[in-house]
Amino acid sequence: MILADADLRGAMRPANTLFEGMARTAGINIDDSYIQNQLEGMQIISPSGLAVTIPAPGYFLDRRKLDDYYLRLAQDAGVAFLTGSVQEAKLQGTRRVVWIGEERIDARVVIDASGVAGSIACREGLEPMRHREDVAWAMEADVELAGLGDEPLFQYWIGSISPGWKATFSPAGGDRATLGVFVRGHGQNVQPFFRGFLSRFKAFKSTQYRDMEKMKILSIRRGGDPIAVLPGEIVADSLMVAGGAAGQSGLAYSIRAGRICGSVAAQAAAKRDVSRRSLYRYVRLWNREFYWQYRMGRASLQTLSAMKDPEIDRLVRGLSGKRLISRGSFARKAVLAGAATALSRPRTVLDLARNLMRG
Repeated sequence: MILADADLRGAMRPANTLFEGMARTAGINIDDSYIQNQLEGMQIISPSGLAVTIPAPGYFLDRRKLDDYYLRLAQDAGVAFLTGSVQEAKLQGTRRVVWIGEERIDARVVIDASGVAGSIACREGLEPMRHREDVAWAMEADVELAGLGDEPLFQYWIGSISPGWKATFSPAGGDRATLGVFVRGHGQNVQPFFRGFLSRFKAFKSTQYRDMEKMKILSIRRGGDPIAVLPGEIVADSLMVAGGAAGQSGLAYSIRAGRICGSVAAQAAAKRDVSRRSLYRYVRLWNREFYWQYRMGRASLQTLSAMKDPEIDRLVRGLSGKRLISRGSFARKAVLAGAATALSRPRTVLDLARNLMRG
């Protein structure tokens, strides 16, 4: 098995937060080696500054240590690493000929995990995202201010400040944190939204930190989050797609999707049947675990996108103090959250059902 990446240990990848409940659902054991900061939960903040607190324990991760952890696991399993970008992966008979620079690899199965670009799959004629137009384009900054990273909660602003998804504050521990905007429907240049959020954040925190204007921006990352796109065509003969490239957003769920994908690929290769029909088992297994969660997630964001700021304020005000998270099956959690929402804004449930039917 060969893992090819243009920069295996160099660039700091953007996904760096993880919630305990999602990790548990995905069957992922969190290792202390890559936890940078542990948080008590999150706050959802409305356009006017109203907040609802959700006690969902989560983690800010040292992403480089997380990558190194999984690279060690891969190495221990006998995976060979190759630095470089895949130029093509053409199907020839029952294999794919992969070119990475001058290196040729005859592969029984190729797995495209190249992020939102989905470059290999797209070149081979697949559309691995059902709604590619709904990728949330992001701009995130590492910031520094005395004590800023020691706050106990993630904070997520919703509404016109970051249309279609969220603006985020993630405490990284000590003096470090990240600030970001994730915007849908406004193209890839989201810098104006980031500037607006930065001003709003400073004003929001100014009573808490007297020297707020001294906050330093240390670095900036840009990228895409396939939060609402849903997987499309993610298997073909001798080819599979996983993670962000397949619209499987969320760090924990992407890891789980990769495990399902790799397991099916290994079994198919051992049987020497890597046809689309054989590899389609990956789609069935993924659908069984995650399909309705992703459908509900997309419907929820479509509903949120259509709401005006005053409506979001009323919804958040109504949800404040209500229990929004529970243990148990996805259906049980959905019923609990839906009941709380219905009591706060009955029309939201109808809008959600309409968007759910649209797919």
